[in-house]
Formats: sequence, structure tokens, C-alpha cells
Amino acid sequence: MTEHREAWPPDDIELVLDHDSEIDSDFEEIYDSKGNRITDKYVDDAIADVHRAIDEGHVPVPTSRGGRPSLTREGTHSPRVSFRVPEELRERAKARAEQEGKTVSALAREAFEQFLKAG
Repeated sequence: MTEHREAWPPDDIELVLDHDSEIDSDFEEIYDSKGNRITDKYVDDAIADVHRAIDEGHVPVPTSRGGRPSLTREGTHSPRVSFRVPEELRERAKARAEQEGKTVSALAREAFEQFLKAG
């Protein structure tokens, strides 16, 4: 999932009750699971909270874009290996990868493979 970077809500989503809704807010009182009455202000505040969470990167938003191609074989996900490094090492890796026209991931895969071959 990636962060949502377009206007919210998307044009194809409507976040209001329409006249065909089964809820008649003038006659029925609706409550959430904590007993709070759901009003127009409640809904507006909830929507604002979602917008804020998305803007702050707390809510992953799926995209229709697929991931990177598999390194294993088509139709499968490649396993991931991750580890932490000091900032200085990361910067050196970024510089070396850029110098060689590669990504840091490609550089790391090559180094890892060479290390394992050396046994």
C-alpha cells in the first residue's frame, strides 16, 4: 500500500447520506458502539479525522498499481530480507548504487550473493 496523494475523497466516492438512504436523521436516533449519538457533526468530524490520518501518513491507501516484478518467477512474490544499518553506511550504499546506475536494493542483493558465495 502507498500513501494517498490525490484529492480526497476521490471523485467516485460520495460521503453524504442521500435521499434514498434508509436512515431518516429527523426521526431516528443512531448511536455508535460507545453510545455517542451520530449526527451530521459527528460524521463531519469522523471524515475530518480520516483525512487528517491519511494526510499524516497513518492510514495506508491501496492503489491499483501492482508491485515490482518478482525476482523469483512470474506470479509469485519475492521473499524480503531487511536489516538495519548505520546512516553513514546507507549513504555510502546510495552513492555507490547511483554511481553504478543501480538501486540500493540491487546493490545489496549483489553484495549479499557475493558474500554467500564466498562462504
